[in-house]
Amino acid sequence: MALTALPMNELLDVLRPVLTERVEHPVAGLWGSVVLAEVWWGAGTYDAVPTDYSNTEISVVAWPDRDYYDGGLGPDQGLWEEGTCTTCGLTVVSTGKRAACPRCGGACELT
Repeated sequence: MALTALPMNELLDVLRPVLTERVEHPVAGLWGSVVLAEVWWGAGTYDAVPTDYSNTEISVVAWPDRDYYDGGLGPDQGLWEEGTCTTCGLTVVSTGKRAACPRCGGACELT
């Protein structure tokens, strides 16, 4: 099945095992991970490449909290819920009101 055919909550579930691996920078000793992000920018059309990034909003995509949703993925909707991780303060969006932060695994209670 093509990934583009999956509802957003299922797509996040498929990608989570791949994107949650932590990596260490070989020289600087920094830690990081690959994450999904939602990016919005102001002026222009959908097809245009933005030239002014000063009005850009970036939110990291948080994983639906399977424990909260009794093993499920929560609502089948887009990335409509937004807020911050209660542990590390990262700005996140998700498909459900309860999610897990991709940076620290902390709880995200979104609105």
